[in-house]
Amino acid sequence: MRPTIPSLRPPPLAAWLVELFASADKAESILGDLHEESSDICSKSGVVAARRWYWRQSVKTIFHLFGAAFCSAPWSLSTIVLMGFFTHWFTATVPERVIIAILRAQRPYSNLHYEFYVRLINYGIPTAYVVTSMLVGCVVAVLAKGREVVATLTLIVVRSVPFLWLLVFAYEQNADRGPIFVGAFHFFVFRYTLEMIGILLAGVLVRILRSVSSRHATIS
Repeated sequence: MRPTIPSLRPPPLAAWLVELFASADKAESILGDLHEESSDICSKSGVVAARRWYWRQSVKTIFHLFGAAFCSAPWSLSTIVLMGFFTHWFTATVPERVIIAILRAQRPYSNLHYEFYVRLINYGIPTAYVVTSMLVGCVVAVLAKGREVVATLTLIVVRSVPFLWLLVFAYEQNADRGPIFVGAFHFFVFRYTLEMIGILLAGVLVRILRSVSSRHATIS
């Protein structure tokens, strides 16, 4: 009897990540090559070794695709990222200003509405920040056709540089001011994290929608 050769199903998350970074015309061939080589490793060394190889190779492939995206169109991609950077920079405080303006217009505050005002500040402002960041991310992703996730990730990196510098500077200048500053510091970090998640989600969503649209166009 011939020995049973273990079958390998590619790790769904690794394959999905590679597909996010690969262009539509290359994703299928790249995933096919990864599956073929990992299946060969699986037949020789087992499923565990093949899965580990698949993950390592997927990470290398993603880094390669990331660099290739910039090399193929460095100026256009840089322009899109810078546009997204300045757009997000100037619109970052808009949600808070709008909500605060709405609350000030309701003076004198009613005790019946006090809980609503508190919830609007605590939950409405962070939600508005996420929505604004997602809109900026969507614009960047739509313009960076075929490089949606690369563009939004680059925007996050570029946007993080001044934020981290301001964060370190503020902490060094105000660390001795007690729990009030610590609370504000943590909220600021939390808000910024939500904004970056919103930008990344926008890039992923636009990429997925475009992939689905291209598949339907190919089938039809």
